[in-house]
Amino acid sequence: MSLIRTLWQCAFSPRLYKFYEVSWVGRLIDKPYEAKGLERWGDQVVISFAAAWSLSIYAIPLIVIALFRRGSPLADAFTISQFMTGAGIILVTSLVARGYSRSKNPTYLKFMKVLDDAKSHYTYETKQELGKYDFEFWAWPIDFDVSSIEKSRDKVTLQVLESSNRTSLRRKDSIFAVPCKMLSYTIAHTLALKLIYPGSASIINWAMRGMLLRGRIDLVKIGAERFKLFTSDNNEIDAIFLDRRHKTSNGSILVITCEGNCGFYEVGIISTPMNKGYSVLGWNHPGFGGSTGAPYPEQEENAIDCVMKFAIHKLGFAENKIILNGWSIGGYTASWAAMNYPSVHSVLLDATFDDILPLAVSRMPVSIEPLVRSVIRNHFNLNVAAQINRYDGRVLIVRRSDDEMICVPENSLSGNRGNKLLEKLLARRYPYLFVDSPDSYIVLSNFLAAPTFHEKRLIMDEVGVDQNHCTNLIASDILDNNSSVKYPSNLASDCDSRTKQQLVLFLATMYMENQNSQHCNPLASELFHSGWDPMSTIKEK
Repeated sequence: MSLIRTLWQCAFSPRLYKFYEVSWVGRLIDKPYEAKGLERWGDQVVISFAAAWSLSIYAIPLIVIALFRRGSPLADAFTISQFMTGAGIILVTSLVARGYSRSKNPTYLKFMKVLDDAKSHYTYETKQELGKYDFEFWAWPIDFDVSSIEKSRDKVTLQVLESSNRTSLRRKDSIFAVPCKMLSYTIAHTLALKLIYPGSASIINWAMRGMLLRGRIDLVKIGAERFKLFTSDNNEIDAIFLDRRHKTSNGSILVITCEGNCGFYEVGIISTPMNKGYSVLGWNHPGFGGSTGAPYPEQEENAIDCVMKFAIHKLGFAENKIILNGWSIGGYTASWAAMNYPSVHSVLLDATFDDILPLAVSRMPVSIEPLVRSVIRNHFNLNVAAQINRYDGRVLIVRRSDDEMICVPENSLSGNRGNKLLEKLLARRYPYLFVDSPDSYIVLSNFLAAPTFHEKRLIMDEVGVDQNHCTNLIASDILDNNSSVKYPSNLASDCDSRTKQQLVLFLATMYMENQNSQHCNPLASELFHSGWDPMSTIKEK
């Protein structure tokens, strides 16, 4: 390899963070890559330029306005061109210095050879060698391209729901609708995206890079393997897989985790199913960590669709051996996957809301509510309840009793949007429980608002909930359907109002678990399970 080519490759190659070595007892030991002085300086300059560029995109309109407000825009433009020329010289110099320093570092040259080998011949062996290094993920070869899998079904997607107070625009009003739509689009693609998904902000990714690196190293050291997945909309998804098959009792089940709006697989909800011995597949939202793109709903859907196909076709897990675990806003992608892959084993929705609109409206000034509704319904219509209601398998909802994030009004147990998620799920699956029985909603609401187990027990005793009687009724309904669970169910179609209330409270205890914690506390291991199986009532009968 010529010196010029080596310098060029080293200048534009990825930053190397860590490398792994196997100890004499067979354990992986992580070692920091020690960059020389010129490389450290060059890296800092390149990082500074990248950060300045990402911020300058938002400042361009202000710069243009400032230029035309001053008396001599041509002189200002000349000054800016001089500044840009000087900055360009500094950037080129830093790249040359970085390339030269790396070309003299044997550790980096060895890494470069491994990376080149993997790119030219990406086999199991070269991937194993590449996995001994942790570096900037953009340079990682693609492990799975979703386009290589033929579509076995058309996607099932929800239509964008319109707000209830929206009316059809008359032709003479359409001229006023255009600027409103433009404003809504602008806000959705700038401010709203960062408010809804703060983890997609460059400054958050930059601030957490050390923590993410440490978390990723810890996962690799216990046997996790990193993958790059390529979606149908050309995004690269950073994923990690821990295979427990033939190693633990739960290892044959794969848990796919869907993180919150500032969550990353490196430090997120992956730990709970991992501690229970499940095989685990974690992934980062588009725009989070090593993933490219931005977490708009369509990109989120394409990402989880790619992850599901990767789990089924590449990792070899049957659809009915997959548990979907969505935490907070991750409930959107988890419920979307359940809607499109209806044979999954079960869905666990932890600290999740039913619909993002009430949360968005409650946190913004009343004066801009119409604009907020337009932004949400047209660009971020994250309706978890509507999606999970198109899935007929097992569902477990975990509610945080002290949740400070998904309550309207804030910090109120009765206002927890998980309550509405449960209510909508029960109303869809067991509609007769609420038909001609408005008190069923009231009893359920009072039960969910009760802050202690003792108060819940009093409500159940007052209504007269009998577990054996409820399970017998559910079992009879299943047997009437030829021993199959079918939704919407005919359960309680011929029952009186009091029996319906009893069933509502019983089912609420089956579909929901409570954790006495705030929103961001890790899920307790004992609360992580597959959820209630109605078929179990037949065995009990």
